[in-house]
This record gives sequence, C-alpha cells and structure tokens, in this order.
Amino acid sequence: MKPTISKRLIFDHFANKTSPLQRTAIENWLTDRDNEELYYQWLEEWERNHLQYDAPSEIALENFFSIVEQEESARPEEHISFYEKLANWTNYHAGKIAAVIAIALGLAWYNRDTITYISYKTGYGEIETFELSDGSKVKLNGNSVLKLSRWNFGETKREVFLKGDASFDVEHLKNHQKFIVNTPENFTVEVLGTEFTMSARKFGSKVVLTNGKVKLHYKEAAKEKELVMKPGDVVKLKKDRPMEITRTEAPETYSEWENKRFVFDETTLEEMGYQLQETYGLEVTFSNQAIANRQLMGSFKGRTIDEFLQSIAEVLDLSVSRENNKVLFTDH
Repeated sequence: MKPTISKRLIFDHFANKTSPLQRTAIENWLTDRDNEELYYQWLEEWERNHLQYDAPSEIALENFFSIVEQEESARPEEHISFYEKLANWTNYHAGKIAAVIAIALGLAWYNRDTITYISYKTGYGEIETFELSDGSKVKLNGNSVLKLSRWNFGETKREVFLKGDASFDVEHLKNHQKFIVNTPENFTVEVLGTEFTMSARKFGSKVVLTNGKVKLHYKEAAKEKELVMKPGDVVKLKKDRPMEITRTEAPETYSEWENKRFVFDETTLEEMGYQLQETYGLEVTFSNQAIANRQLMGSFKGRTIDEFLQSIAEVLDLSVSRENNKVLFTDH
C-alpha cells in the first residue's frame, strides 16, 4: 500500500524520520509541479518552527573549554584571561572557521535560484503551456526558460524573466497590476492585460503585439528608450543596431512555432541557422557565404525537423545533409 502524502509525513521527512518506502513515495509525489510548490511552502513553514542551526550550546561550550585547556596545558603556566584565551583560540582556528563559512555561503549561492524562483523550462524541440498563479497563460518554445519569484509574485507587481521564445495571454486584474517581462537582452515588456509573442535570443529579439497594449523599454546607443506598441506592431531588436518597427495584418503568424511552423520574413539562412541552434540544438553550417546569405520568405512546416530542412533545401534548390546535431547546406 502506497503511503499517503500528508503535511505530517513531509514534516517527518524534513526531520529525517521517514522510511525508505516513504522517501520513494515522496520523490514520486514531487514529480507533479503543483506538489513541488506545496512542498516548498511546507518547507518554509517547517524551517520557521525548527531552527536547523540551533546548536546545543551547553555541550559546545564544554567542548570549547576542553580544547582551550588542552592547548594551555602544553604551555608554561601564566595567567591569561578568558577573553585572551578566546582570542587566541579564534586566531588558531581561523582557517577552519573561514572554510566552514565559505562552504556554507557557496552552497547557499549555488542553490539560490531553486530557493528564490519557480522555473518553467522546455528542452530542445519541446513546446509546453503553463498557467501562472494569476491565471495568465504562457506557451514556451523549445529551449526556453521562464522564471518568477516563488514568494512574492503578484503581491505588488507581476514580474517574470524570459530567456527564449514565448506567447503570453496575460490575465487582466481588477487592481490593474502590471505584468513585466524582463530579458537578458537589454529590453523589458510592460503590460496590463493582453496577448503578445516575444523572443529573447542572442541572435536577435522580437516582440509582436496581437491584442491590447504594451510598453517596450529598451536601450539604444546606451540611452534608455521606450515605445508604446499597438496591435499589429512588430519590433525587432539586435545588438549594435537601431530598433526596427514594422506592421503586420496577421500578428498571429509570428507565433506559428506553436504549431511547429516556421515563418520567415526576408530571413537569411544564417539567421535561420541561429534559430535552429537555439530552439533545436542544431549546428547549421554552409559550404559558402553566398548560401548563408540566401533569404527566406513565407511559412514552412514539417512533421519533423528533417522534413523542414528538406523543404528549405527544395525551395532554394540546395542540398542538405544531417548527422546527429550537425546540418550542412551545399549547392547541388
């Protein structure tokens, strides 16, 4: 019979009082993302009520004086005050103390993201939809990450961090609380309630507004700028280049990756290669620069990535070969 996962059982687990069978059941229970959130809430409650570093002071003090006495017995007798003994002992063991502190700080730093943020991730070629605690829905393209605060998301503002591609359907709240999307590519999207698609990749970023209204904050020539976007606006951002804004009558086509479809608008094969590298983990190369500069226009779909590559090659009258994650385009 499987153990029932209760708050009491989880608290016993934190106190190292669970059996191997119970620990296995807890591990299986934690594979559900909702259970993982509940687990961290109970962990916070348990830690508040159980000081993990409440050392047995009487035993520690007794051991301390024992060490001091042993060290002093090897010296010629002389009157040394308690504070002098404490200073001498601290100096003698300073290296060990520093090492323990460094290890503790290192572990805390290493696990800071897990403790501080909820992370939603997709692997290469995966597309997944997630619902946030405020009711907003986010669909992530392959090799994308969305992070948000584990403890205060929605308290005063809704702030998330995106790396990759995502489509947002932001829930409008009665208090008109802002929804802010930060990226590592020097731009931020600020919204109330709206639908939009955005990409934050090293090779270039893009924001496409479907419905509603968003404000784009970005840097250009080291200056902070902002732009209020309207439905149908397409903004492209690249490092060391001016912001580019165009209009489209079909903004929904820019989220066609949700249906495993690629849409290109005067996109070079080299830029397409960057996209495939970011989204599918493919290393795309070309036999010459002329091929890399060839441009793509239109919508392409393949049931598999190999079908997609073959369709690109046929349209441009090229040859394509693939070995594991390496792709090569050549002339016939």
